[in-house]
Amino acid sequence: MAGWRKNILGPRVAGIFGAILALALIFQQPTLINVARDRVFDQFQRFSPRHYDESPVRVVEIDDAALERYGQWPWPRHRFATLVDKLNEAGAAAIVFDVIFAEPDRTSPGNVASGWLDRPELSPIKSQLGAANLDEVDHDRRFAASLAAAPTILHLTARAGGSDSDCPPALSKVQGMTANGLARVAPSFRNVVPALPIFREAASGEGFARAALADDAIVRSVPLIALACDGAEIFPSLALEALRVAAPRLDPKFAPTPFVKAAEKGPCRIHVTGVAQESVSEVILCRLRFPTTDDGQLWIHYSGIESVMKRRLSVVDILDGTPDEISDAVKGRIVMIGASAEGLRDVLVTPMGDDRPGVHIHAEVIEQALAGETLFRAWGIMRPIEIILALITSLFLLLVLPRIAAATGFVIWVLLSVGTMVGSYLAFSASGLLLDPVTPNLVLGASFLSAFVIMFQQEQIARKFIRGAFGKFLSPLILDRLEKDPSLLKLEGEQREITAFFSDIRGFTSISEALSPPQVTAMLNQYFTPMTRIVVEHKGLVDKYMGDGLAAMWNAPIDVDNHPAQAARAALAMLKSLDDLNASWRRDKALGLPEIKIGIGLHTAEARVGNFGSEDHLEYSMLGDMVNLTSRLESLTKEYGVPIIMSEDTRNRIPEFAAVPLGTFTVKGRSDPTVIFALIGDETVAEKPSFQSFRQSFESAVIAIDEAEPDLALEHFENCRSGDTFGIDQAIERFCEQARALRQMS
Repeated sequence: MAGWRKNILGPRVAGIFGAILALALIFQQPTLINVARDRVFDQFQRFSPRHYDESPVRVVEIDDAALERYGQWPWPRHRFATLVDKLNEAGAAAIVFDVIFAEPDRTSPGNVASGWLDRPELSPIKSQLGAANLDEVDHDRRFAASLAAAPTILHLTARAGGSDSDCPPALSKVQGMTANGLARVAPSFRNVVPALPIFREAASGEGFARAALADDAIVRSVPLIALACDGAEIFPSLALEALRVAAPRLDPKFAPTPFVKAAEKGPCRIHVTGVAQESVSEVILCRLRFPTTDDGQLWIHYSGIESVMKRRLSVVDILDGTPDEISDAVKGRIVMIGASAEGLRDVLVTPMGDDRPGVHIHAEVIEQALAGETLFRAWGIMRPIEIILALITSLFLLLVLPRIAAATGFVIWVLLSVGTMVGSYLAFSASGLLLDPVTPNLVLGASFLSAFVIMFQQEQIARKFIRGAFGKFLSPLILDRLEKDPSLLKLEGEQREITAFFSDIRGFTSISEALSPPQVTAMLNQYFTPMTRIVVEHKGLVDKYMGDGLAAMWNAPIDVDNHPAQAARAALAMLKSLDDLNASWRRDKALGLPEIKIGIGLHTAEARVGNFGSEDHLEYSMLGDMVNLTSRLESLTKEYGVPIIMSEDTRNRIPEFAAVPLGTFTVKGRSDPTVIFALIGDETVAEKPSFQSFRQSFESAVIAIDEAEPDLALEHFENCRSGDTFGIDQAIERFCEQARALRQMS
């Protein structure tokens, strides 16, 4: 097509411009992009959760059963002392409290009277309590003694506001980066709320329990370190402290060998590694490495939802359990104690789509660290990789896109986008790398859409050129296909299954002889207009007009689902439209037309379809033996006196339609007979009891003729005449004459 040339530079320039705009948006870090990235990572976790086997952590829950068994909250501290004693005797590697003990126990005998009413009748008891030495039965002292005798870790709460009290020093020191270096990146709090001094002095360690909530309130990461006391103190997380304290007593089967050997050499220390003292890269504990984000947060690799039930125990199981049962459950493991009862628990939403008590989040951190299944995403490393990946895929697309069809380019874009998503997931599932697929796909999408707009404009120009050059020779349907793929403009055809359609006006020659040429033209125009529209409405293609005849096809040049049914519905719709035309012509007394009837033939088979003709004039048409057969079926409608005849091939494709058999006939030039049917109606007609009775009698009559039983055939045809004959009275009479002739011959 010399009149139009494709420009490949325009789409590429537009695509590069779109990619630059997308990158500018990405560097602004809008919330929508961050949420989209996080949601993709959430889906990865659901597809490939962390493997959960024999866990090194048990979570002892203060659940509803425990409250029902031991009474309302808060409990007296001596109950916690008993809990610690039992766990320590059972060989727990560490006992971690995700419970705050910041105030004295008001249920201790020395404190209990302070909550009573000031009444005379209670004064003697208060005096006796005040004079007695109750230190030996003080609940807090009892609890502190248990804490000191066991490897225990307490919980402290970080707080943003100031405090009147002095900020306590951390029980365990964090090495590596200094507080000044961490102040630039790590979470920082003005103060902390620690446990009572008597408990801090007795405990083996303490850590903060704080989850990092994203914009959508989902916990995807936790900080491993935090600053407090106006940046003077560095506190470790509860999970880090649990591992530090538990290291000497942890069952070796739950930990990697380097960690076990390092713990045997001496106490573990927490070491923070940074990049040029500007950002955190990892936290190390006895050769156990925690890859972190720049601000010291650890992405959590969650196990499946079922892990919550597998690692949990109730306080009741410990306080009421036998020593052997408790030992089997907790020996050599880290035991975390937290609340799960309604009204007590801190419920957190996870990427797995469930909500869990916060204590289970810390358990996940410990488990993944010991299993070596941590996730890794460092902004300084991942972001350049993602941007480079985005640029490479975009440039590749822009190189090939202008040289191919828009539909093919769309497929390549989809494949690249899906490939980026799949590659990101494989990196996650294979090595725990969190590569963001949203950034590359956003850049790729912006690049593609920008280039596609220019390509679309160019194709519109091409379509105008094609329509101007060939619009006089091809039908609109063929033009649409040719505009999408100009290479189809060729003389060769294709072999494909179609449903062919032929129709003809009965007695047109005698009708036209009684009319003037203008009247004939007006009548045919009035007839062909609705008939053509019916073909198009039912997804067919008008092949040609042959005087008073009309040829059409279905399933060419474009695919049509259930094309035999579409053709059948079109044929039935034509009969109804013809009734309306006849009514209109009867009202036109000047035209003087008789009742017009048509015959229609339908056949489904493979045919040769394509652009046939000369290089100067092309016509999309159908060729082949099946076309001749369809034309013959249309001619048979005169002989049988039915409006629509279809072949057995078509009938078998639409068994739900109302039809009756007309026997067989042999086309000239063919040796095999063709079974034919009269099409009477659609599914609605077929479901009518009257038609079902009619069809049964008609079929029985035709079979009786074939079996040379004329009397039985006539009896069945009489049954057909007793009710609705569905417009095929002439066919019934024809068969009756055949039966009577057969009876005379016998």
